[in-house]
Amino acid sequence: MPLGTIARLVEKQSSIGPVTVGCLNSLYHSVANLDVSCFSNDTIKQMLLQPINSAEDYCNTLKLSIDDTPPTRYMLCFNRKCNNSRDMPLSTYKDNNNCPCGSSPTLQLFLKLFGPRQGFVKGVATFVITDDLIVMPKGIDNASFGLFKEFGITNPSSMKEMVLNVTKQQVLDLLKCSLLSNSTLTDLFLVKKPSIGDSGFLSSDVEISGDLQITLKLFVRKSDGKILCAEGEQGFVNLLLSFLTFPLGGIARIFGENFSLGSINQLYKSMSELNDKDYFISEEAKKRLVDPCILPYLEISKPVLPICESGILDYYCHYGVSVIRFQYSKDIEGKSYVDNLLQTNLSKMVCPEGYLKGLAMYVATDDLVISPLSPISVLGLHERFETPLDDLKEKIVTIGVKECLGILKASLTSSSALTNGLAHLVTDLKEK
Repeated sequence: MPLGTIARLVEKQSSIGPVTVGCLNSLYHSVANLDVSCFSNDTIKQMLLQPINSAEDYCNTLKLSIDDTPPTRYMLCFNRKCNNSRDMPLSTYKDNNNCPCGSSPTLQLFLKLFGPRQGFVKGVATFVITDDLIVMPKGIDNASFGLFKEFGITNPSSMKEMVLNVTKQQVLDLLKCSLLSNSTLTDLFLVKKPSIGDSGFLSSDVEISGDLQITLKLFVRKSDGKILCAEGEQGFVNLLLSFLTFPLGGIARIFGENFSLGSINQLYKSMSELNDKDYFISEEAKKRLVDPCILPYLEISKPVLPICESGILDYYCHYGVSVIRFQYSKDIEGKSYVDNLLQTNLSKMVCPEGYLKGLAMYVATDDLVISPLSPISVLGLHERFETPLDDLKEKIVTIGVKECLGILKASLTSSSALTNGLAHLVTDLKEK
């Protein structure tokens, strides 16, 4: 799931109630509160608030799906003059936008896996899932008595077995618990309230190459070194908004062992270690989980933070005589006996210049509330922080990929994304 979808789901009512994940909630709400006139076009705001899942065609087959993002509609153009290559005789584009060739939409399509498949793993596979969401194949090594020994249980009679029917609401609670706690199943099925673990920010040595440079003006409280807010141009805001498009699995892949967000790291690592041939319906199904991409609908001409590659997924379109026509994923088995398959892809850039318009200046608070910069907004921030003017210091800094990764990680693990992500840039301003 993209972070924007997660931010929306964790605020839904359930047995646990709404929860807060770092700065993710405040970032999401600030985008929702921005006037649509701030964005480059009319669709960007909605696509940031409801980002498309790159594994949508797999997720829409789940027995219990909690993702309330509307199914993506694609329009097919039959004008063969718009070919980009011989390998793409058809072109697709989102919603009702005109095709680059100028033609109007002619056919609406929805992604669909071929055949009676559900989810990512094989239907015959059985798994054991530990309290912190480590997923293991059920075998001799992972049988009940083997697990008892691993967990230090010497008397099996002290254990109680429960048979549960998991509901859709409990899946939503499962998501909330997994983001906050290392005892996810205990919190979900026994306590009904997540035991929030250590969510403190840990610095990271993760390195991603890039020549990204963004200039910011930081407003720092000298007495404690807290960055109250940062002022920047479009590039800075593009960076923060792009967080909502990142799939959580991609973030777990980049940070690896340096990533601590509830039980997510254990879940990701255990899934990446499962053999794709034995347990997944296909190699592609596993790849969608452990190496997810960002679909190119929200791609800008110069990616702000190349944490996940922008992916163009190949699909095949069945255009038989039937009025109902679907797209099928390229990795389907048995596609050779489906007549009239034409290869296409789902690439469409809707915001080549950036998410927001022009050269306007914006301000972002420590918890990533974004707003256009104005004298009124500056006054409001001053009143909000209740900090004497002689305790404030301005500092101009230039941040690169390292600092951007720090802000991203801190936004998921703390309520002070700027202070934790950029702390090494303002140590000289803190007064003892």
